[in-house]
Amino acid sequence: MAPGGSSRKRTRAYLRTMPPTSIRVYFDFVDPLSYVASHAFERHGGAQGVEWMGFELRPPPLPLTETADPLWAERWKQAHAWASALHLPVQAPRLVPWTRKAHELHVLAGQKGVARKVRTAVLEAYFVHRLDIGRVDVLVQIGASAGLDSIETKAVLDVDRHEVDIATSRDEARALGVTDVPTLAVDGRLLEAFPDPTGIGTLLPHS
Repeated sequence: MAPGGSSRKRTRAYLRTMPPTSIRVYFDFVDPLSYVASHAFERHGGAQGVEWMGFELRPPPLPLTETADPLWAERWKQAHAWASALHLPVQAPRLVPWTRKAHELHVLAGQKGVARKVRTAVLEAYFVHRLDIGRVDVLVQIGASAGLDSIETKAVLDVDRHEVDIATSRDEARALGVTDVPTLAVDGRLLEAFPDPTGIGTLLPHS
């Protein structure tokens, strides 16, 4: 989770002195802070130039949990504060499903040129409509709404075609020092704290 205080000030100072040429955000589909960050980039018109990398917070075989879990409750407390500042509606579902299938769908969507549509749709399905995004049938419907072929999507998810890709990507991110989401990498450098979403515009080259 993004800490406050001096680390955030150092993050902002770094952004002011080094206009970014590449921005990567590590995120998870069940993380409310990732959801708010995604909307913040969208509102500043910068989502198109950002590379979004899936990072499972609780990959299987870790047990499923609920948003009432104390660790998640703290995450949601920060997310509600961020969402309020952006006037963004957000609801806490009861369950925190595994997200590997959702990330597999995101990889497929990237191959088809609709990653941004699918990412937004999956996040809204979970945080606005409180759907179970761990279910393949739900993800197939989301993919179809973004223009993906339902038969192909179901086949890809059923056979775990991108499971290794997701696991490998997470291992590579951990090797770089990523331990939580959202984590921001600017020009290959991990920042100490994710900036307040209301100041996301400072990240973008045109800002």
